[in-house]
This record gives sequence, C-alpha cells and structure tokens, in this order.
Amino acid sequence: MCREIYRVDTINNNINNNINTIIIIINIMYNNYNNFLKKIDIASISNIHFKQNNDYCGILEHVSYELGLKYLNLINTEFKNINYETIVEFISLNDKYGNPKIFHYSLMNNNITCSPTTLRYIYHALVILSHYKNTSCENIAEVGCGYGGLCLAINYFSKLLSIKINEYNLIDLPEPCKLIEGYLNLHKNNIHTNITIHSSETYGENVKNNNLFFISNYCYTEIDKEHNLMYSIKLLPKTSNGFITWQNGGNNGAYPVQKCSEIIGKPTINVIEEKPQTDAGYGIYKNYFVFY
Repeated sequence: MCREIYRVDTINNNINNNINTIIIIINIMYNNYNNFLKKIDIASISNIHFKQNNDYCGILEHVSYELGLKYLNLINTEFKNINYETIVEFISLNDKYGNPKIFHYSLMNNNITCSPTTLRYIYHALVILSHYKNTSCENIAEVGCGYGGLCLAINYFSKLLSIKINEYNLIDLPEPCKLIEGYLNLHKNNIHTNITIHSSETYGENVKNNNLFFISNYCYTEIDKEHNLMYSIKLLPKTSNGFITWQNGGNNGAYPVQKCSEIIGKPTINVIEEKPQTDAGYGIYKNYFVFY
C-alpha cells in the first residue's frame, strides 16, 4: 500500500511540476507576443509577415497541418451546404495578408492551399452561426480576438447564409486591438456589420448593446481568475446566448467545465467535447464547446 501511495504522489508531483513549467512558458510567450505587437507599424500591416513571426505564432496562428485536415473534414461532413468555391474564396481573403504558413489539402477532389488556422476559423464560424441563428440575438461580443480572423469568417459566412448581425464588438488587450483594427480595415469591403473595438481594460462594460451573443475561444477560461470574474460581472449579464471554447485546464484547472453554468452565470444549452480536440492535455484535461 505504501508503495502505491508513493507512486501516486510521485505522479501527482510530476504533473504539478509539468503544469508549473507550462505556466512559466506561457507567461514568457505572452510577454514576447505583446512586445512584438508593440513594435508593429499598423500603417504597414499589409506588408508585415506577422503570421510567421515566432513570437506571434507562439500564441496565435499555430494550428498544425494535421489539425487543419481535421477541421477541413469536419467542415465537409457537418456543413454540406458550404461548397468548395465558398471555402476557397474565404481562404483567399484571410490568407492574403500576414504571410501565413500554408499547406496543401484536398477537398471534394479539388486541391486547397491554405493556413490551417484559416480552416479553424471557418469551422468555428459555422458552428457559432448554427447556434446564433436560433437565438434572438442581433449583436455579438467576442473576447480574445487574435487578429480578427474569426470576426472576418463570421462576417463572410453570415452574409452567405443570410444571418443578420447588426453590431460586432471585439474586446482584447490594447496592443492586439491595434492589430485587429488594422487587419479588419484591410478587409473593410468584405465586412457588412458595424465593427466596434474595445480595450479589455473595461471588461466590456462600455459595450452598449444588450441581448448580446457572447463568443470566446481559448480566452475566457485561460485568463486569470480576477479578470475572468470581471467579465462575468460586467459583460456576461448583457448576453443572452453564447459559445465558448472552454479550456478545462485553463489557468491551472481554475475553470472546471462541470461548473461552467455557475462560472458564466447562465444556464447552458449543450456542452460537448471540442472537435477536434486541441488540448495537449498532458493526460489530465480536455477542451469543450459550451453553448448557452
């Protein structure tokens, strides 16, 4: 029995050490990411290869070829109303700037060359819109927006599917906000909703709309608990429905998916395992799609 206890304690210690190491690495990556963004000349964003910069890709634009293939297969099997030409058209929009790493895929006996991250944006946009269209919401608030790729995808596919969105609010740290503004401005002719960008310093308090649809992929359950709580107090009460890619292991397991309704203060409609599963897990955690 003592030997078994020792083995369990050893495993737990190794897990905790691994988690602490991961947290340190992530903090370093975020510092490098923000320092890189501070140096960007937004006026020249169309010529900056930020999607291949190591400091940027540590946080964003890092979807692997294999995951990209899984996203493409999910798009093909779950959204048969989205044809090849439509997918290629959006890929050409999102991959036009930033010089992403691209790979070769095959869809419907046709070749596709694109960034795997763009395939993630397409799949997530279609999953989100499938939920959004069944709500009474006409305005969106997204927290943690990358360079605006998901916003661009939702704009593109909502127009294609005749789904009405009046206002799209993007909320992020001040430096990413500058990149988002510059990137989406490059695509202004392909955006049909009103876009408002907010600094996360106010936690969405200055978002004017109510009856909001909330979106947060890999952010709301990754940030520190005090910041998560502020969003829960200031923004989430303005929302009626939403979609969250829930990191069950986010912030050292601070947000167990079993308590997602309690954390967001809203009853959930559905909670399913993320497709495809992207959390390395280290044998402990998984990500989930939370619909409310």
